[in-house]
Amino acid sequence: MTAKELGGIMGGRILESYYDYAHVSNLVYEALDLGFECIQVFPNMLPKVREVLNGRSLEICAVISYPHGIFLPEQKAFEIGDAIEAGATQVEFVVHNINVRSGNWELVRDEFRTCRKAAGGHVLKAILECEWLTDEMIETVCGLAAEEGIDRVCTSIGVYTRPDENKNDMLIGVEPEDVRKVKAAVRGKVKVVAQGNIDSVSKCRELLEAGADYISSEYAADILRNWE
Repeated sequence: MTAKELGGIMGGRILESYYDYAHVSNLVYEALDLGFECIQVFPNMLPKVREVLNGRSLEICAVISYPHGIFLPEQKAFEIGDAIEAGATQVEFVVHNINVRSGNWELVRDEFRTCRKAAGGHVLKAILECEWLTDEMIETVCGLAAEEGIDRVCTSIGVYTRPDENKNDMLIGVEPEDVRKVKAAVRGKVKVVAQGNIDSVSKCRELLEAGADYISSEYAADILRNWE
């Protein structure tokens, strides 16, 4: 895979609140220069993205109910509609994983169905938190995603931590095994996005080899520049 080909399945992102609008502008310029498949931003960043694009073409993904996903389906649907009206061409919502972990599958189905309706024909992505889910939970939630027309399932949000041996908080990153589990669960009906602290060329290669259809990373530009 060439860097250009990788760019075609790569999403760059700003999903932290401490960035300013100069960083948003820079993300847009990097995406245009390096050929990102999309960029992922908070809904409040959409006007700035459109201003910088100034009519140029780029897929813009708005993140919904990020990072914890605990809003009701109706709230997520409102946010999705609002983001699309503001210029988002894709939307990505965090699944209510308390419902997933509790086995409230009809509530999960209702959320997927409500978000799908709100997104209309736009690309709709659902973010799981594979690090907190059992294999059985992943199997079931991915099956529901396929049944309810979700376009892509993302492996994680990438903000949670675990203590290391020295009790220091360490970010949890997506692992190849997470991708393999989701890939098997969707059975070819939904695309798989590897997401969550992908910070190197080697990690990116591992995830692609595990079956990821797309890569989403805040380090997308660095990875593409060092790919070959």
